[in-house]
Amino acid sequence: MEDNLIIIRVDGGIASQIGFVALGKAFEEKGYQVKYDLSWFETSGKGLYNTTNGYDRIYDLTFDMPKAFPQLEMKIATEDEVKRYNKLYFIDDEKVITHKPPLYVGGYLGRHYDIYFARHFATYFSPKEIEQKDAPFYILLQEILNTQSCGIHIRRGDLSQNHIVYGEPTSLTYFERVIQLVAQVNSKSVFYLFSDDVAWVKEHIAPLLKDKQFKICDINTPEQGYLDLYLLSRCKVIVTSHGSLGAYAKFWHHIIHCLLPHAFAMCFLKWKM
Repeated sequence: MEDNLIIIRVDGGIASQIGFVALGKAFEEKGYQVKYDLSWFETSGKGLYNTTNGYDRIYDLTFDMPKAFPQLEMKIATEDEVKRYNKLYFIDDEKVITHKPPLYVGGYLGRHYDIYFARHFATYFSPKEIEQKDAPFYILLQEILNTQSCGIHIRRGDLSQNHIVYGEPTSLTYFERVIQLVAQVNSKSVFYLFSDDVAWVKEHIAPLLKDKQFKICDINTPEQGYLDLYLLSRCKVIVTSHGSLGAYAKFWHHIIHCLLPHAFAMCFLKWKM
């Protein structure tokens, strides 16, 4: 019998997870069976966010796709399948999509299908919290939907210092300028701040908004990035920083405006966002 199975190793936060599953959907479009290896969350995700890399306490990273996309079918590989495929069929190739099963996709190369499946993910993006009408999340969501909302993603944590991929942290000058720009375009703008370092935001970003309406959105923990992603995606203007959360929020709603650091500008031009 032909082995039609591809196993994709998944790691990281919600944006990274979407990238892996998007690659899986691309393989499924070719008629292949896809399963996901979640072993990283057990071996490396526990306590990944902690006080040594910029967080206020210890947080676990978990596989949040079923929470964010409860109706999206995703099959999980068994431990035996992972061991066998990793040993025999490992691949990490920029042109991974051109390969045929059996495969174990164990790296980051070739994950270029998040834009292609953006509408697909937007359709299924429906965390249960959007139905819990008495919860703080729902109340904040309604506020965002009914104001001239500008969501600002301020990534700190592990990216609060120089990073091998992202470089220096997003500067205060950048945030100051985009806040001024948004306020000039619409004086009724209300700013919603999303960050994994609320204390830093209170000290450094809040003073930039002293004469403007704003709210620090601290109802979700770093373990609930998918909920911040949902709220951010509902804002009428999005300001991004390092990391991918702001960019993914833009993917779900093409009619909104998105302001981003120069480092990401060329990517958006390339993607024709």
